[in-house]
Amino acid sequence: MSHSEKVRVGVIGVGQIGKRHVETYAGMSNVEIVAIADVNEAEAQRVAARYNIAHVYTKAHDLLARDDIQAVDVCLHNNYHMPATVAALEAGKDVFCEKPMAGAYVDAVKMWETAQATGRKLAIQFITMFANEAKAAKYLIEAGQLGKLYHVRSVGHRRRGRPFVDGYGSPTFVQKEHSAGGALYDMGVYHIATALWLIGNPKVTRITGRTYQEIDMDERRREISGYNVEELGVGFVHFDNGITMDIAESWAAHVDTLGSSMILGSRGGVRLDPFGYFFGLGHLDFDATANMGAFDWRLHNVAQDGDAYDGPQQHWIAALQGRVPLIPSAQCALNTMLISEGIYLSERLGREVTAEDVLAQSVSTARPI
Repeated sequence: MSHSEKVRVGVIGVGQIGKRHVETYAGMSNVEIVAIADVNEAEAQRVAARYNIAHVYTKAHDLLARDDIQAVDVCLHNNYHMPATVAALEAGKDVFCEKPMAGAYVDAVKMWETAQATGRKLAIQFITMFANEAKAAKYLIEAGQLGKLYHVRSVGHRRRGRPFVDGYGSPTFVQKEHSAGGALYDMGVYHIATALWLIGNPKVTRITGRTYQEIDMDERRREISGYNVEELGVGFVHFDNGITMDIAESWAAHVDTLGSSMILGSRGGVRLDPFGYFFGLGHLDFDATANMGAFDWRLHNVAQDGDAYDGPQQHWIAALQGRVPLIPSAQCALNTMLISEGIYLSERLGREVTAEDVLAQSVSTARPI
């Protein structure tokens, strides 16, 4: 399509996340929101009225039947991602889906295989890939400043920030039947997928891990929510190129910090938050920071198409317009699903598991749309 032609988008699900996506699209001059779909018709009508969206549906399939929509944005709970995405791909639409890719690895595999079979584009929402710190780390890695990569750490931490039971969000966030997982699927996928993207998304060979739900919570909210997912997930991953990864993702932990995600190489290392670049020269050890404001300014004003990397939706639309190549977020998301489910499987079996173990024992958690 023409670089100046608007991308015609349909959004499935206008709950908490869907509203954010709609708001972002509404502020983009290269997007036209053609239609939205949500089972809550009153809420869908309210959103449509606010953003002047002409068409509203209560059934996603009715939206997908339109032949004037190029791209579909899936903003449903995790276990609905695969059915909605597959239906959209088979209807001839390109698909941008909220994270995590699905509720189960086998469902994510079906999404990926359907995208390949239909020849449609598939992307997963990972806002962390578009942070200046991640762009700077990628810049250093591609310039060879880290040398041979050998270990990566993926970290996410909240002191006490479990959805619903700690005061925000809905109960469905902490119910396996809707979300399939807890901290790993909510926060962990961001950090794991971004780390995978930075190190070239190598093939996973072995995974070990544990999950925990140990910290007290308000008993009334526990009962109302049916809280049955993890508040802390930890893991260790081996890749076929010799790189390893350790993981710690916490919705709740009695500690002020778990540190930062980082990448270690033979010539240097990068810490993402706060950003730091560390290297040695002879007997000297250097701890370097960077001017992220100046870096961002040059990406927009010196490098071409800097705005195409302002965020996941901006990048998705720019890629559909043919302005930039699509970051392989779906491939990274698929590997992230393998790792996350591998941690759950390792917990259940009490041993290290292989990638083949995960695929063989993955059970669909998909729910019909």
